[in-house]
Amino acid sequence: MGPDDPAYLWLEGPNQWPAALPELRTVVLDWQSRLAAVAHRLLQELLVAIGAPADFFDAAFADRPHLHTKLIRYPGSAPSGADQGVGAHKDYGFLTLLLQDSVGGLQVVRDGGYLDVPPMPGAFVVNLGELLEIATEGYLTATDHRVVSPPGAVERYSVPFFYNPRLDAVIETVPGDYLRSAPGVAHDESNPLHAEYGRNELKGWVRAHPAVARRWHPELANA
Repeated sequence: MGPDDPAYLWLEGPNQWPAALPELRTVVLDWQSRLAAVAHRLLQELLVAIGAPADFFDAAFADRPHLHTKLIRYPGSAPSGADQGVGAHKDYGFLTLLLQDSVGGLQVVRDGGYLDVPPMPGAFVVNLGELLEIATEGYLTATDHRVVSPPGAVERYSVPFFYNPRLDAVIETVPGDYLRSAPGVAHDESNPLHAEYGRNELKGWVRAHPAVARRWHPELANA
């Protein structure tokens, strides 16, 4: 990275595949490729549903989309009794396809409170991300959600797949008559939204992992 390159390029780098699981790389990359096709179709259907061209975002995903898969283990509640697995947040990109086990713990905000999202065998949970909210002037809103750790010694596993465009993609407003009913993008001083995807994801990571940012990239503390 050069001194004039955008800071969000730090988000790109090689995966550190565990040597003890040589088959993991093939399985995960195949899974990611298959889910990218599903998410692409779902995004097109969402666009058509609001009267927009199905291929409106295709260029943003051309040539190195920033796809991301996580394999997450949530341990049981801490000895202190704390039950937070992941605090309330919104995903930074377009779509998240989440595969969760039978334990549960995912909650979404609804009517000012939290609503459990029970696992359904063979089904994905689909979260809308902040870029869709930006692109539709708030007509589609990003899913505000959190994860509560399971009680006692029970563990929870989930596999979220994040469907995101190139880091340098700048998202434009989706055209259509639906805009007459669009309320506008939510303004939150603690969570500014950026139409340039790389800036929006960097903001999210820095806020989600402040201790890591302070240690390794203190210059990004206010990203």
